[in-house]
Amino acid sequence: MLIEERLNKIVEIIRINDSARIEELAETLGVSRDTVRRDLIRLENEGVIKRTHGGAVLNDNRASIVFYDERKNQKLESKKAMGRCAAKLIKKDASVIFDASTTVEEVISFLDKKHIFAVTNSLTAATELTQLNDCTIAVLPGRLDHNHLYVTGSDTVQKLNQYNVDYLLLGVYAMDSGGIYTCSESEGAVKAKMLASARKKIAMADSSKFDTTGLIRICTLQDVDILVTDKFPEGRLLEAMQKAGVEIIVAG
Repeated sequence: MLIEERLNKIVEIIRINDSARIEELAETLGVSRDTVRRDLIRLENEGVIKRTHGGAVLNDNRASIVFYDERKNQKLESKKAMGRCAAKLIKKDASVIFDASTTVEEVISFLDKKHIFAVTNSLTAATELTQLNDCTIAVLPGRLDHNHLYVTGSDTVQKLNQYNVDYLLLGVYAMDSGGIYTCSESEGAVKAKMLASARKKIAMADSSKFDTTGLIRICTLQDVDILVTDKFPEGRLLEAMQKAGVEIIVAG
Protein backbone atom coordinates (compact mmCIF):
# COMPACT_ATOMS: atom_id res chain seq x y z
CA MET A 1 0.00 0.00 0.00
CA LEU A 2 1.36 3.43 -0.98
CA ILE A 3 1.86 6.03 1.75
CA GLU A 4 -0.82 8.24 0.21
CA GLU A 5 -3.31 5.36 0.15
CA ARG A 6 -2.52 4.51 3.76
CA LEU A 7 -3.03 8.12 4.88
CA ASN A 8 -6.36 8.30 3.07
CA LYS A 9 -7.40 4.99 4.65
CA ILE A 10 -6.53 6.28 8.13
CA VAL A 11 -8.64 9.40 7.56
CA GLU A 12 -11.52 7.28 6.23
CA ILE A 13 -11.41 4.97 9.29
CA ILE A 14 -11.38 7.94 11.67
CA ARG A 15 -14.22 9.64 9.78
CA ILE A 16 -16.43 6.55 9.87
CA ASN A 17 -15.78 5.75 13.54
CA ASP A 18 -15.28 9.33 14.84
CA SER A 19 -11.92 8.20 16.25
CA ALA A 20 -9.34 5.41 16.00
CA ARG A 21 -6.70 3.84 18.21
CA ILE A 22 -3.12 3.21 17.10
CA GLU A 23 -3.36 -0.54 17.79
CA GLU A 24 -6.53 -0.86 15.66
CA LEU A 25 -5.03 1.13 12.78
CA ALA A 26 -1.83 -0.91 12.83
CA GLU A 27 -3.78 -4.18 12.69
CA THR A 28 -6.18 -2.99 9.97
CA LEU A 29 -3.42 -1.58 7.76
CA GLY A 30 -0.88 -4.34 8.40
CA VAL A 31 1.87 -1.97 9.53
CA SER A 32 3.75 -1.31 12.75
CA ARG A 33 2.52 0.98 15.53
CA ASP A 34 5.53 3.22 14.90
CA THR A 35 4.46 3.62 11.25
CA VAL A 36 0.95 4.58 12.37
CA ARG A 37 2.37 7.08 14.87
CA ARG A 38 4.45 8.72 12.12
CA ASP A 39 1.41 8.86 9.86
CA LEU A 40 -0.69 10.47 12.59
CA ILE A 41 2.02 13.06 13.25
CA ARG A 42 2.05 13.94 9.55
CA LEU A 43 -1.73 14.19 9.37
CA GLU A 44 -1.80 16.36 12.48
CA ASN A 45 0.88 18.66 11.04
CA GLU A 46 -1.28 19.01 7.92
CA GLY A 47 -4.25 20.02 10.07
CA VAL A 48 -6.24 16.91 9.14
CA ILE A 49 -6.51 15.13 12.51
CA LYS A 50 -5.85 15.72 16.18
CA ARG A 51 -3.84 13.14 18.07
CA THR A 52 -5.23 11.87 21.35
CA HIS A 53 -3.76 9.57 23.97
CA GLY A 54 -3.31 6.34 22.04
CA GLY A 55 -5.16 7.42 18.91
CA ALA A 56 -6.67 10.29 16.90
CA VAL A 57 -9.85 12.17 15.97
CA LEU A 58 -10.63 14.36 12.97
CA ASN A 59 -9.77 18.04 13.08
CA ASP A 60 -13.05 19.96 13.20
CA ASN A 61 -12.09 22.39 10.43
CA ARG A 62 -11.17 19.70 7.93
CA ALA A 63 -13.51 19.05 5.01
CA SER A 64 -14.95 15.54 5.09
CA ILE A 65 -14.27 12.90 2.45
CA VAL A 66 -17.51 11.81 0.75
CA PHE A 67 -17.79 9.27 -2.08
CA TYR A 68 -19.38 10.12 -5.44
CA ASP A 69 -22.82 8.55 -4.94
CA GLU A 70 -23.32 10.53 -1.75
CA ARG A 71 -21.82 13.79 -3.07
CA LYS A 72 -23.92 13.81 -6.24
CA ASN A 73 -27.17 14.71 -4.50
CA GLN A 74 -25.79 17.03 -1.82
CA LYS A 75 -26.85 20.69 -2.16
CA LEU A 76 -28.22 19.91 -5.62
CA GLU A 77 -30.21 23.11 -6.12
CA SER A 78 -27.22 25.22 -5.11
CA LYS A 79 -24.99 23.28 -7.51
CA LYS A 80 -27.44 23.78 -10.38
CA ALA A 81 -27.54 27.53 -9.73
CA MET A 82 -23.75 27.69 -9.70
CA GLY A 83 -23.62 25.55 -12.82
CA ARG A 84 -25.94 27.91 -14.70
CA CYS A 85 -23.84 30.87 -13.58
CA ALA A 86 -20.50 29.32 -14.54
CA ALA A 87 -21.80 28.27 -17.96
CA LYS A 88 -22.40 31.92 -18.83
CA LEU A 89 -18.66 32.53 -18.45
CA ILE A 90 -17.75 29.96 -21.13
CA LYS A 91 -17.60 31.36 -24.66
CA LYS A 92 -18.71 29.50 -27.76
CA ASP A 93 -16.11 27.21 -29.38
CA ALA A 94 -13.95 27.30 -26.23
CA SER A 95 -11.71 24.55 -24.90
CA VAL A 96 -12.50 23.56 -21.30
CA ILE A 97 -10.99 21.25 -18.69
CA PHE A 98 -13.65 19.74 -16.44
CA ASP A 99 -12.28 18.74 -13.06
CA ALA A 100 -13.78 15.68 -11.37
CA SER A 101 -16.44 17.39 -9.28
CA THR A 102 -20.18 16.98 -8.87
CA THR A 103 -20.48 20.79 -8.79
CA VAL A 104 -18.57 21.13 -12.06
CA GLU A 105 -20.81 18.46 -13.62
CA GLU A 106 -23.81 20.76 -13.12
CA VAL A 107 -22.29 23.22 -15.61
CA ILE A 108 -22.51 20.74 -18.47
CA SER A 109 -26.25 20.79 -19.16
CA PHE A 110 -26.09 24.57 -19.66
CA LEU A 111 -23.38 24.35 -22.34
CA ASP A 112 -25.45 22.92 -25.18
CA LYS A 113 -24.85 24.56 -28.59
CA LYS A 114 -21.58 26.13 -27.43
CA HIS A 115 -19.54 23.59 -29.44
CA ILE A 116 -16.84 23.16 -26.84
CA PHE A 117 -13.74 20.97 -26.78
CA ALA A 118 -13.85 19.21 -23.41
CA VAL A 119 -11.03 17.56 -21.46
CA THR A 120 -11.78 15.62 -18.28
CA ASN A 121 -10.50 12.96 -15.90
CA SER A 122 -14.03 12.23 -14.68
CA LEU A 123 -15.96 9.27 -16.08
CA THR A 124 -19.28 10.74 -14.97
CA ALA A 125 -18.52 14.14 -16.50
CA ALA A 126 -17.52 12.46 -19.76
CA THR A 127 -20.86 10.64 -19.82
CA GLU A 128 -22.76 13.90 -19.20
CA LEU A 129 -20.77 15.62 -21.96
CA THR A 130 -21.96 13.07 -24.53
CA GLN A 131 -25.43 14.63 -24.22
CA LEU A 132 -24.21 17.92 -25.70
CA ASN A 133 -24.52 18.65 -29.41
CA ASP A 134 -21.22 18.99 -31.31
CA CYS A 135 -19.02 18.53 -28.24
CA THR A 136 -15.59 16.97 -28.72
CA ILE A 137 -14.53 15.01 -25.62
CA ALA A 138 -11.02 13.98 -24.59
CA VAL A 139 -10.94 11.61 -21.61
CA LEU A 140 -7.61 11.61 -19.80
CA PRO A 141 -5.77 8.33 -19.16
CA GLY A 142 -4.84 7.16 -15.68
CA ARG A 143 -5.63 4.96 -12.70
CA LEU A 144 -9.33 4.70 -11.85
CA ASP A 145 -10.53 5.62 -8.37
CA HIS A 146 -13.55 3.32 -7.96
CA ASN A 147 -15.09 5.35 -5.14
CA HIS A 148 -14.93 8.75 -6.85
CA LEU A 149 -15.08 7.65 -10.52
CA TYR A 150 -12.14 9.68 -11.78
CA VAL A 151 -8.63 8.85 -12.98
CA THR A 152 -5.36 10.11 -11.52
CA GLY A 153 -1.68 9.25 -11.66
CA SER A 154 1.43 10.02 -13.69
CA ASP A 155 -0.26 9.20 -17.01
CA THR A 156 -2.99 11.74 -16.26
CA VAL A 157 -0.49 14.46 -15.37
CA GLN A 158 1.69 13.72 -18.40
CA LYS A 159 -1.25 13.92 -20.82
CA LEU A 160 -2.29 17.28 -19.35
CA ASN A 161 1.10 18.67 -20.41
CA GLN A 162 -0.20 18.61 -24.00
CA TYR A 163 -3.08 20.99 -23.32
CA ASN A 164 -3.34 24.78 -23.29
CA VAL A 165 -7.06 25.38 -22.90
CA ASP A 166 -9.24 28.46 -22.53
CA TYR A 167 -10.92 27.55 -19.23
CA LEU A 168 -10.59 25.27 -16.21
CA LEU A 169 -13.69 24.48 -14.14
CA LEU A 170 -12.19 23.49 -10.80
CA GLY A 171 -14.18 21.79 -8.06
CA VAL A 172 -13.15 22.75 -4.53
CA TYR A 173 -12.76 20.23 -1.71
CA ALA A 174 -11.72 22.87 0.84
CA MET A 175 -10.49 26.46 0.87
CA ASP A 176 -9.29 29.09 3.30
CA SER A 177 -7.17 32.25 3.20
CA GLY A 178 -4.12 30.10 2.46
CA GLY A 179 -5.48 28.56 -0.74
CA ILE A 180 -7.43 25.61 -2.14
CA TYR A 181 -6.96 22.06 -0.84
CA THR A 182 -7.73 18.45 -1.65
CA CYS A 183 -7.45 15.18 0.25
CA SER A 184 -4.88 13.14 -1.71
CA GLU A 185 -1.49 13.65 -3.32
CA SER A 186 -2.45 12.03 -6.62
CA GLU A 187 -5.60 14.13 -7.02
CA GLY A 188 -3.65 17.21 -5.97
CA ALA A 189 -1.02 16.61 -8.66
CA VAL A 190 -3.73 16.35 -11.33
CA LYS A 191 -5.53 19.49 -10.17
CA ALA A 192 -2.27 21.44 -10.04
CA LYS A 193 -1.46 20.43 -13.61
CA MET A 194 -4.97 21.38 -14.72
CA LEU A 195 -4.39 24.85 -13.29
CA ALA A 196 -1.15 25.11 -15.25
CA SER A 197 -2.90 24.00 -18.45
CA ALA A 198 -5.63 26.68 -18.54
CA ARG A 199 -5.63 30.41 -19.18
CA LYS A 200 -8.78 31.24 -17.18
CA LYS A 201 -9.29 29.39 -13.90
CA ILE A 202 -12.82 29.22 -12.53
CA ALA A 203 -13.19 27.66 -9.08
CA MET A 204 -16.61 26.44 -7.93
CA ALA A 205 -17.43 26.03 -4.24
CA ASP A 206 -20.50 26.33 -2.06
CA SER A 207 -20.08 28.11 1.26
CA SER A 208 -19.67 24.86 3.23
CA LYS A 209 -16.17 24.64 1.73
CA PHE A 210 -15.13 28.03 3.16
CA ASP A 211 -12.59 28.13 5.99
CA THR A 212 -11.87 24.40 5.78
CA THR A 213 -8.63 22.66 4.95
CA GLY A 214 -7.26 19.40 3.57
CA LEU A 215 -4.14 17.29 3.36
CA ILE A 216 -2.77 18.78 0.13
CA ARG A 217 -2.75 22.44 -0.93
CA ILE A 218 -3.05 22.57 -4.71
CA CYS A 219 -2.77 26.32 -5.20
CA THR A 220 -2.92 29.73 -3.58
CA LEU A 221 -5.83 32.10 -4.11
CA GLN A 222 -3.66 34.12 -6.51
CA ASP A 223 -3.79 31.15 -8.91
CA VAL A 224 -7.58 31.48 -9.33
CA ASP A 225 -9.30 34.09 -11.51
CA ILE A 226 -12.96 33.60 -10.56
CA LEU A 227 -14.88 31.96 -7.72
CA VAL A 228 -18.47 30.92 -8.42
CA THR A 229 -20.29 30.27 -5.16
CA ASP A 230 -23.67 30.36 -3.42
CA LYS A 231 -22.76 32.85 -0.70
CA PHE A 232 -20.33 35.72 -0.38
CA PRO A 233 -17.31 34.78 1.76
CA GLU A 234 -16.57 36.70 4.93
CA GLY A 235 -13.72 37.57 7.27
CA ARG A 236 -10.15 36.49 6.53
CA LEU A 237 -11.16 34.49 3.46
CA LEU A 238 -12.86 37.48 1.85
CA GLU A 239 -9.90 39.73 2.65
CA ALA A 240 -7.47 37.21 1.17
CA MET A 241 -9.55 36.80 -1.99
CA GLN A 242 -9.82 40.54 -2.50
CA LYS A 243 -6.08 40.91 -2.01
CA ALA A 244 -5.48 38.10 -4.53
CA GLY A 245 -7.73 39.79 -7.10
CA VAL A 246 -10.23 36.93 -7.30
CA GLU A 247 -13.55 37.88 -8.90
CA ILE A 248 -16.38 36.54 -6.73
CA ILE A 249 -19.67 35.65 -8.43
CA VAL A 250 -22.62 34.60 -6.27
CA ALA A 251 -25.14 32.48 -8.15
CA GLY A 252 -28.64 33.90 -7.96
